[in-house]
Amino acid sequence: MKTNPRFLTFILILILTCTLSTHGQEDRYITAMLGAIEKMEQASDPTDLMESANRFERIATAEKNRWMPYYYASYSLISMSFDENDGNKKDQILDRAQELLDKAMELEAGESELYTLQAFLYPSRIMVDPMGRGMELIEKMLVSLETAKELNPDNPRAYFLEGVNKLNLPPSFGGGADVAKPILEEALIKFKAFTNEDPLWPGWGEEATRTELEKLQ
Repeated sequence: MKTNPRFLTFILILILTCTLSTHGQEDRYITAMLGAIEKMEQASDPTDLMESANRFERIATAEKNRWMPYYYASYSLISMSFDENDGNKKDQILDRAQELLDKAMELEAGESELYTLQAFLYPSRIMVDPMGRGMELIEKMLVSLETAKELNPDNPRAYFLEGVNKLNLPPSFGGGADVAKPILEEALIKFKAFTNEDPLWPGWGEEATRTELEKLQ
């Protein structure tokens, strides 16, 4: 049985069209994300961070099966929350950040960066009511960091947050500068060694690690 040459040509054209379309969609996604990440990194106030969160949410709406837009939307809101002094408003911001983070975790449950971001969310929650929330949320934060390190022992952000947490705990609770310094030094080593070919991969924390270590010199 002979195959119709026109049919083969049609199949080849169809495959080529689908391939080009997929590549085009991927390029548009990466371009949109890189632009949004650049804007986020340039944010200078809560309004800018809210705009960043909204921008990432729009990308997430179009790219429902990708975890990174949800991650960055949540990260923008968490960063914004640290500048909010009203406890009720802070909680509202963090409620939305948690919802976005939960969506990212539904898509990529085994991603170390998501548990690191969860640990980053808890300190802002604690600031609303340190006495009432401190013990419970510090424990949750430590669990999140341990999970992040188990999933990826080379994730420098997990060590950075652990070091900052220890730095802000009194020695009687296992914290203090002497405990925090070697953890932050390990974080910096991991930042220097960390590589990822994904151009959208999170990169925050290294400068802050250097700043904290400089304070301990």
